[in-house]
Amino acid sequence: MMATSRNVLLLVLACVFFVAVAGNFTIDTPLTPSAITCLEECQFFPENQTIAIINITNPKQSVKGVAYYSEGIRMKDPATRKVASFKTSFTFREEPMNYSTATGADPRNFLRGDGFTFLMSNSSTWTGDAAGRFGIFKTSNVPGVIAIEYDSWTGPEDPGLNQSEHVGVDIGSATSLNGSIYPNCFAYVYDTLGITFWHRDVLYSWIEYDGTTKMLEVRLANTSSRPLNPLINCKYDLYDAVDEKMWIGFSGSFGDAWSIYYIYNWTFTSFGIPTEFSSPPSKLGLILGVCGGILLATIVVAVGVCVYLRKKRAREESWDNEGMLEMAGMPEFISYKHLSAATKQFSDQSKLGEGGFGSVYRGVLPKTGALVAVKKVSNDSRQGEREFLAEVQIISQLRHRNIVELVGFCRDRGKFMLVYELMPKGSLDQALFKPKSPDDVLSWSLRWKIVSGTAAALHYLHEGWRQQVIHRDVKSSNIMLDDEYNPKLGDFGLARLVDHEKHAATTMVAGTYGYIAPEAAGTGKFTDKTDVFAFGAVCLELACGRKAYDGSVKNYDDLILVDMVWRHLNEDDLLGVADPLLQDQFDVEQMYKVLKLGLLCSHPDPSSRPTMRQVEQVLAGDADVPEVPDSKPKVHMGSERVHFSIDDLMSTTSSTQNSKSSSKRPVSATSTSFGAPLYPR
Repeated sequence: MMATSRNVLLLVLACVFFVAVAGNFTIDTPLTPSAITCLEECQFFPENQTIAIINITNPKQSVKGVAYYSEGIRMKDPATRKVASFKTSFTFREEPMNYSTATGADPRNFLRGDGFTFLMSNSSTWTGDAAGRFGIFKTSNVPGVIAIEYDSWTGPEDPGLNQSEHVGVDIGSATSLNGSIYPNCFAYVYDTLGITFWHRDVLYSWIEYDGTTKMLEVRLANTSSRPLNPLINCKYDLYDAVDEKMWIGFSGSFGDAWSIYYIYNWTFTSFGIPTEFSSPPSKLGLILGVCGGILLATIVVAVGVCVYLRKKRAREESWDNEGMLEMAGMPEFISYKHLSAATKQFSDQSKLGEGGFGSVYRGVLPKTGALVAVKKVSNDSRQGEREFLAEVQIISQLRHRNIVELVGFCRDRGKFMLVYELMPKGSLDQALFKPKSPDDVLSWSLRWKIVSGTAAALHYLHEGWRQQVIHRDVKSSNIMLDDEYNPKLGDFGLARLVDHEKHAATTMVAGTYGYIAPEAAGTGKFTDKTDVFAFGAVCLELACGRKAYDGSVKNYDDLILVDMVWRHLNEDDLLGVADPLLQDQFDVEQMYKVLKLGLLCSHPDPSSRPTMRQVEQVLAGDADVPEVPDSKPKVHMGSERVHFSIDDLMSTTSSTQNSKSSSKRPVSATSTSFGAPLYPR
């Protein structure tokens, strides 16, 4: 009798499992080499999880490239006439053919490719035409192929569009859905978001389709934070546009000019219909009959299992928290109940701000009355349990006057929270870019203090602790200010520990555009020199009073702050970039130091950037500022200018791929050497 009961229980649980997973399909990461099928001019680099749409070893004209995920997915259920819902996100970057930062260069005249798409096709071997048809469409309609196009040009396939870069919805054709018939199904990128594809920006996109409401949403941003409002909000029933089995991927094509499109950090999930493809009615009926007959028992058992697992998880969390507290230097564990009370149930009135990993709230601890800032990690954040525990373990052991102090943490009921000392003056970006009145404008003496303190914090992270800490997200919004405007570096959610004798090589592209070093944007490799690059951006922000990247400026040459500063240096007008809000009230020598250090730290060649120790020596007056190149250095491969990521990607490919590029000439760069001491006095 006991054996029979056990078998029944196993059958019940099996049906529960079938019901639970039947409607979900998720691409597993990291992707294996066989997970991506490349057709025509396309390459997949499993080491970097990067798809390159074009043959980067031999770029040429009039080509196309298509990359498919090797496994087909079920997109509709003919029995119920339901369409699957899906969500996908990815990071991308365009490398134009003749990109130039030269003074007076008109970006609208840059030669570049026609764009790329996220696609769905009813065939895993299908390719279309090149040029403006993205490698998947023809002059005539192509049933069973749909795409979200990220188009660099306006062409005959885009009637009615009056500017180059746009995002559109393509159903069977490269001609995007007509906006008068299907509202909000295409959007102009620069006018709407101030974003450009051609400027080699690291961009982030999210595509979501609701099979019930038939709403398709596309989001685009130059940071990893998912925007609240979609760029495209298009209602379209995909049932007749897709087959039951579809393949997903990316495509791109080029005509007279080319671009390389890098795509990485790709995720995809579909849900809402069973993932099993249609089977004979008799088998389907048998499955439904068996599961339907024990549905009531399933519910009873499922409820019991859920209660048991919930209690078990609570016990495990309690044990884990106790184990963490036993680690040396760990902060206090604070329950969710107490933090909820401290922040008035996480009310909007208590919210201090919001970022890529969640929201930050002002709170008062009930026991001590201490003012704190509570960072609540959102459920859909990229910061999972591993990143949360890393942040707790790293920051709780760091002791420096310019690093924010972790007061406590919470890991309770599946919620992750960090409790920091409250910084009364808020974050640097708020104080610098949004002063409430003329009296609140940061004076030069305060800015000098912030530069020096931030440099000290990074020097400590890189060299002053028993392990090197790579922060990976240095930016003005992560620098907090206390009552006396002393800077304190915070937000260690992306930080990584590295032994001093080892080399850091993290592979997830993270951070915010404008602060991400070029080598990290292309390959995902972060080192102490990528932190130095971000520090350089902060220096220039403090000196100039504007953001490292500002898509709202009218002059294309001024989109990226470091390019603008280098241009002024080349024109012998370096002080012309000083923040006008300072009204010329600054120490000229210090201003020169900050601007030149900002440029040196932003050098495209990581080996030519100073260490944070050397930066501190210059700020303290123990070393002179090294000579700065008159114009932004460029990296060359032979006679054609390329981005760091090409070389980095090629260095990590297979031996076969390496043999194809063995004839390349070595990379050379105009650089400033930091091999010797920094000109000590």
